[in-house]
Amino acid sequence: MNADDNAAVARRLYEAFNRQDFDRCLALAREDIEVVLTPFDQTFHGHAGFKKFMAIFKTAFPDLTVTVTHQITTADQVVSECHWRGTHTGPLVSPAGEIPATGKTVVKAVFCEVWGLKNGKVANLRNYQDVSSWLRQLGLVP
Repeated sequence: MNADDNAAVARRLYEAFNRQDFDRCLALAREDIEVVLTPFDQTFHGHAGFKKFMAIFKTAFPDLTVTVTHQITTADQVVSECHWRGTHTGPLVSPAGEIPATGKTVVKAVFCEVWGLKNGKVANLRNYQDVSSWLRQLGLVP
């Protein structure tokens, strides 16, 4: 696959995630995908792990939407700089325990993802994000 094809895969996956179409997201990922949520030192494996990773955020922020602001692609990688917004109306599962809904809205929470692709499907994903910015917006840290 070329860089343009990989960029299209990434955009389709983000669009499906925004609609909470996890089946479509999984169709764009390899069965053995590995997802690393860097700020929480968590790793998720396979389709079940990828779905759990997505559900953590969509359960806590059901209206969460991702906007891609910059993207760099190669024949086997995609780097996407993004921001997200959403209202915290559900429990947020964290490594330290469950955070109850605050009802507050997060805007322009910045994150970056580095994806490795093989044969047109996402093989691995590393998520880096500014967690402190959205925790402050939720009133959970000063």
